[in-house]
Amino acid sequence: MGRNRIEEIESSFSDIYEFINEQPQATLTGMLTTGGVSFSCEAKTTKDGRKFIMLPHNNRIYESDWGYYFNDMGKTGQRIGQYSIPINNKYLLKPRGT
Repeated sequence: MGRNRIEEIESSFSDIYEFINEQPQATLTGMLTTGGVSFSCEAKTTKDGRKFIMLPHNNRIYESDWGYYFNDMGKTGQRIGQYSIPINNKYLLKPRGT
C-alpha cells in the first residue's frame, strides 16, 4: 500500500506512547482532530506485547504506522493522520524538564 508520510510529525512513536502512558489512566483527553472533532486516545499493549495507541472507532496506531496518514489495518488502512498530528503537537508543547 502506498502510504504518505506526514511531514509535520516530529516525534517518535516511543516518545508519544510514553507521553500518553504518563497521563492519568494512560489516556490523553481534550484533544481535537485536524477537522475539529473532540477525541481522546489511550496507550495500550496487545497480548503479545506490542504497544499501540487506541483511537476512536477502534482505530489503532502501531509503531510501524506512526507518521503516516493511514495505518496497515484492513484492506486500505484506517485514517489516523487526523489524530496523529494533534497528538504530536500536544507532545511538542508539553513542558520539558531540565
